[in-house]
Amino acid sequence: LDGAAISLTYCYGKLISVLTRGDGKEGKDVTHLFRGSNLEYNIFSDGFYQITGELVAPKTIKNARNYAAGALGLKDQHEFWNRKLTFFPYDVQSPGLKHCKLWTDRLDWLNSLGFYDIRAEGLEDKFPTDGEVWRINSLRDYYKLGHTSHHPRGAFAIKEEQKPVVTTLRKVTWQLGKSGVVSPVGHFDPIQIGHAVISKATLHNIGYIHDLGLEIDCKIGVIRSGEIIPRIVGRYN
Repeated sequence: LDGAAISLTYCYGKLISVLTRGDGKEGKDVTHLFRGSNLEYNIFSDGFYQITGELVAPKTIKNARNYAAGALGLKDQHEFWNRKLTFFPYDVQSPGLKHCKLWTDRLDWLNSLGFYDIRAEGLEDKFPTDGEVWRINSLRDYYKLGHTSHHPRGAFAIKEEQKPVVTTLRKVTWQLGKSGVVSPVGHFDPIQIGHAVISKATLHNIGYIHDLGLEIDCKIGVIRSGEIIPRIVGRYN
């Protein structure tokens, strides 16, 4: 499911924090948006639990992924509650779940508490998706494999390769980033990818331009990495 990842932490039945993924190391605290919701009450009263999952909007909403992610940036709790959002947990960690030998045991436990089941059939027809995740079911084997610096070795994602949209590169400008690095930006004839109209994308550095063989007025292919960030991926003439 393609939305916004969040992590809910409970201690003896009390919701103590809700965090976004952020940069993968530090997320944004959005706990205030969930106070008084059904995710705060009547879940369990013992121990320490951290539940991770995806907050998603239905496909019927234009640009559903950004709609879900943008909701987490709202300050008004009531405006957040009025958004059409659904939370699907995909994992839970707790010392109280040592009896769970399989990842699917954890999902069954979450489902027994009333959480939506991410394994339910037909979800891809109702909510946006961006691929599949494959994971080792045995928790012992999963943790035995460990992690790289970026991801667990016991799971991997399969993403559908995007078909680039072809347009014409019109000019290149240079921008100064927050870190002090100067990088080129390619400006091209406006195109629509998904629900967004875009007309520029970073070209990273001069080596990237040379590797793609880019010239002014040449045909280029553009995608949106992660369905968010515009990226020039090649020359087409």
